[in-house]
Amino acid sequence: MLGLALPPATVSAGQVVLLKSRGASAYDAAALGFLSAFRGKVVPLSLEDGTPDELAQRLRTLRPDAVVAVGLRAATLARAQLPRTPLIYCVIHHPERHDLRGEWVTGISTDIAPATELDALRTAAPDVRRVAVFFGTRTGGAFMRAARAAAKGRGLELIEVPIAQLSDLAIAAERAAGAADALWLPGDATVATPETFRFLLELSLVTRKPLLVFSESLVRAGALAAISPDYGSVGEQVAAVVRRILAGERPGDIPVASVRRTRLVVNGSTARLLGRELSHQAMHDAEVLP
Repeated sequence: MLGLALPPATVSAGQVVLLKSRGASAYDAAALGFLSAFRGKVVPLSLEDGTPDELAQRLRTLRPDAVVAVGLRAATLARAQLPRTPLIYCVIHHPERHDLRGEWVTGISTDIAPATELDALRTAAPDVRRVAVFFGTRTGGAFMRAARAAAKGRGLELIEVPIAQLSDLAIAAERAAGAADALWLPGDATVATPETFRFLLELSLVTRKPLLVFSESLVRAGALAAISPDYGSVGEQVAAVVRRILAGERPGDIPVASVRRTRLVVNGSTARLLGRELSHQAMHDAEVLP
């Protein structure tokens, strides 16, 4: 649906290329949200439509007025091929780490504020007071500053578990779990690995301590809860930014925006395994997976 047919190599004024990274439900939802909210001319393309060289040639031939890039690989390709074409990105975690900035670039950051994540944990497990949080010693500085402030404002105690290398994880995690009421795995580049998740999930189930994660897919895999961007709404936000750019604003003058809407996802089966009964608020506010 999203760009499988190749467009003609002509562009009308105000036409936008929607370039989507390879298939993922988050990418699809953001792209559909954009298409539903933007009423202008759109050429949909996907990285599945051809080789990088073929797609690069199509982008240069189309010469769009703006490119909406969904996902990091799409944004990287668009910026390399059309460096002076307005680029609006979305569904990219920590975009600042990928040099997605400058006078021709803006977007919607899908990073979730630590305060929002802790609010999600309190909804899913309201009795929690002490939270063991895992983060990289080199990658987690800004996140932890925000997390400390958020925890203090909510009467929570953080048990900080800095990880320099993954071989340090097991001993540090087992020690922290003994003192904590819950475990928190954020989307930190050092610790957010499949191996770390599997270890912490097993630790969560053995110790019956809730595990808060950064992705709905990890909740489906067994973690108790995550707060996730509403990707359809992200696409709608992108559409509003594109309209501003086509009306004459410079991308670099439009600040990168945060996600406007989020979704709390809770695994009901995991709650039962942990011996927890979900509160009325959780049942009302969250999408509870069976």
